[in-house]
This record gives sequence, structure tokens and C-alpha cells, in this order.
Amino acid sequence: MTTPSGGPATGNNDRNLVFADCTELDQATFATLYQQVLEPAFPPSELEDLDTLIGAYVSGGAGSLSLVALRGGEPVGVALGEFHAPSGILMLTYLAVRDDQRGLGVGTALLEAALPGWRTAVRPVALLAEIEDPRSHSKNQYGDPDARLRFYERLGAQVLPIQYFQPRLAPELPRVHGMFLACLDSGLNSISADALANFLDNYIADCEGEPANSSDLEYSKLTEQVRSWGDSVPLWPLAKWSEIPPA
Repeated sequence: MTTPSGGPATGNNDRNLVFADCTELDQATFATLYQQVLEPAFPPSELEDLDTLIGAYVSGGAGSLSLVALRGGEPVGVALGEFHAPSGILMLTYLAVRDDQRGLGVGTALLEAALPGWRTAVRPVALLAEIEDPRSHSKNQYGDPDARLRFYERLGAQVLPIQYFQPRLAPELPRVHGMFLACLDSGLNSISADALANFLDNYIADCEGEPANSSDLEYSKLTEQVRSWGDSVPLWPLAKWSEIPPA
């Protein structure tokens, strides 16, 4: 569910860029962020509704981590994370930058400011992100999957060699196929299969309202891929994404 801004790594050298936690925003400001930053960056199938995100991030829900980039008091970018305590995995659920601010390094600055604090706060075993496979998702009004891959490759991200799909975010929405799970921890070379399977079990239950069962063939195929690697799932350089068979 993440999308980058592109642009060079800048840190917070932009003195006009100010960072704030979502809990510091009022609901009206977060609604503006949702409408101007998140909605233009994600198709409806990949974006949770406004009320859900307010409940999780403005209200400070358990496991919810956030950082907003503001310029002149207006939100221009956001990074949202969710920590799954049973598995120890932290998911970067959304990274988005307002259209007119893309290419200025805002996305990189957000991650450089957010991730060290998030890691300190929850001590995750791995930090993951969902990225669209360009073979399944073409460039459109929401962004360019090839550009997203280049963005995360510059950050040193790695990819899990599995055919992944995003769970449905609401009963009326479809699962999103043709996705990668990337890892933003450059120091890791693998992820525990038990931790990853636990995370996927919790993720699908949280999103779809009930645990996956043996009759869910799509989910069974996904977990079989995880278990096929043994005790740990290797991490490949993101440049090898095309070696993962398309979904």
C-alpha cells in the first residue's frame, strides 16, 4: 500500500518542512491530508476509509505509528505504520506525497525522520512494505509502479520471493493481486517463516474480519510459498523482482 515521492535523499534539509505525529492533528486537518495526499496516491482497493484511519492514527490506536510532513501548516506528505505485536513485524502501510510536492525528496525525508523512531519504539523483527508489481499494475493516475520500485531500490529495500496479494480492506473491495512484499531493513538477509506466517494470519484476519481457512485456496498458496523456504524466507535484492514469477 506504499507509494513513494521519488526525488533525491534530502533528510530534513528543507527548513520549510515540519514533521508532526498524526495525534497532533485535528480531524479536519487529517481529513485534508486524506483528500489531498492519500486519495490521489492510492486506488480505492488499496486505501482504507477516512474514519478507519482517523480511529487508528489521530486517536492513537495501539500499534499505530505515523509522521506527517507539513509545509506552511499544510500537510504535504505522510508515512503511516502499523506494528503487529504477535509477529514482531512492522508494516509501512502508507507513504504518500501531495502531487505538487513530488520529486522534491519529501518521501525520503519522511522515512529518514520516521523509521529510526519507529524502530526504537517497537523493536520490530522486520519492517515491511507492499509494492505493486509493474507486470500487473500499469502507470495510471495514482502513480508509476516502475518509479516506486526505483525509489525503494535507492533506499536499499529487498524483496521477499513470494507471490503476494493485499487482503481486501472492506467487504465490498477485492483483494489486490500482483504485489510484492519488500523489506526496508538492509541489514537482514532473511525473515523467520514463523514470524511471517503469523503476520499474514493476523493481517488477513484484521482486514477481512475472520482468519483465513483451508478452503481459501489463494491464502493457502501464499502460506505454502512461505513454508517452502524452511525456517526462514530469504531476502533478495529488489533488482531481482522480475525473477519472482508473476501472479
